[in-house]
Amino acid sequence: MPQTEAMEEINQEYQKLMPKSHKPKILICTPEITELPEGMGNAANLVAAKGGGMGDISASLIRYLQESGDYELHIVLPKYDNKIRNIAKFTNKQLDRLAIILSGKGIHLVNDSAFSYINDPYEDNKLHSRVRRALVFQRFIINDLLDWIQPDVVHCNDWMTALVPAAAKSKGIKSLFTLHNIFTEKQTLMNIELSGLKPLEFAEHLYFEKFPENITQNWQKHFSTNRVDFTASGILACDYFNTVSETFLKELINNYYPDIVPTSIYQTIKDKYDQGRAVGILNAPNDTVNPKIMPHIINFNKHTMPQKKAENKALFQKKMGLPLQPEVPLFFWPNRLYFQKAPDLLLDNLQYFIEKYKFQLAVVANGDTKYENQIKKMAAKYPNVAYRSFQENLSNLGKAGSDFILMPSRYEPCGLPQMEVLRFGTLPIVRSTGGLKDTIQHLDFEKSKGNGFVFLMADRQGLEYGISEALKFYKQPKEIKIRELRRIMSSSKRQFSLKNTAQKYMKIYSQLISEK
Repeated sequence: MPQTEAMEEINQEYQKLMPKSHKPKILICTPEITELPEGMGNAANLVAAKGGGMGDISASLIRYLQESGDYELHIVLPKYDNKIRNIAKFTNKQLDRLAIILSGKGIHLVNDSAFSYINDPYEDNKLHSRVRRALVFQRFIINDLLDWIQPDVVHCNDWMTALVPAAAKSKGIKSLFTLHNIFTEKQTLMNIELSGLKPLEFAEHLYFEKFPENITQNWQKHFSTNRVDFTASGILACDYFNTVSETFLKELINNYYPDIVPTSIYQTIKDKYDQGRAVGILNAPNDTVNPKIMPHIINFNKHTMPQKKAENKALFQKKMGLPLQPEVPLFFWPNRLYFQKAPDLLLDNLQYFIEKYKFQLAVVANGDTKYENQIKKMAAKYPNVAYRSFQENLSNLGKAGSDFILMPSRYEPCGLPQMEVLRFGTLPIVRSTGGLKDTIQHLDFEKSKGNGFVFLMADRQGLEYGISEALKFYKQPKEIKIRELRRIMSSSKRQFSLKNTAQKYMKIYSQLISEK
């Protein structure tokens, strides 16, 4: 049989096998998700993993896409066996059957030992490193799903999916790459190949540490020495790129953080922006973040807020082991204890603040050991300082019961706590950077404008300005405080809406589909 006839026959048979759909197909690749929509069946409730804000926004975007009915929706994420067993006491056979059942509903679980025993999507260990898990995850997407689903758009999230846009481009599939945080990994073509991928099929779309001349012909020269930058590859190869706030995108293209952002990532983002293919899309809190319905707090609305918020404060103080002092302002730390979040800016100056101002501080968080030890020592020394390891229910109570939260981040791609707490009548103290700058405006209670307290410099003077401005508001007459908190509670849910966020992503999908 002539070669052209054989190829035509393969194409025809392939098209017969492909599932037919009258709707555009969207494949969302995410290493974490907090929940899946009810419309995807009861079994979908068993799949959940959260490492950060990506899990929340992935869940919310998927729910809105599902409710729109405009797409045939597919989601791929790792099968975290331990996580599922924490919800349901499944046997191994039941776990494998769950994966088969969910695949028929558009939920594709990557079944590999690399994900079976971990409790955090980004946990590292000697046997299965983070980069190995990322390669395992992408192997299933690239080798199987892209060809089987034939999506119109594949939506990739962060470095663990960053090789997918290059593979998608080689297969004629459009891609959107969303950057939630600055992180990357690097691997040689040889290591990528040993993971089960065939990187030479899409090597021309990858970003290498050292630019290779004609990689498809000279691949042997680079195979074991020239490393591929994951995140830079995702940005380079994708058809559209977005950050999760407008200001963070501006900061990146203007190289605000040369000591933090690698040149590879800065340059690829700037190039994409210059091509008119980059945008900032602000995340928004989940609709379930609502003081009227949220479990494990004393529920309230803006009308019952004054009394019920005081009750939440007392309950939080009790659970944290703080003195029950309703008149003392309570500050809460809602973030992980990582360098990016600048906990050292608070902890290194905490003795100074505690001795100068009268307030309580509650920290419910995990993170770098040095910061955890530092806050433990401060809590042992000062009765108005308390620390607990992260528990989601306790953290939510802190957001509902505290008067202020502290977010002095060095950089912030988006941030969710500063938007969430507004719904509880809790005001954020933030540094003017990234998503914090986009969402919080300095409060002017005399003009009834603003929703928090903003400072510029990441130093003691800057943070002290934010704290002192918050305390100035706290000392205002009760009627002024109640008026402002009710105003902020009312406006925040309209201002930071997941529906608006989802519509912006859907607009990009439509553009990419039309270009295809």
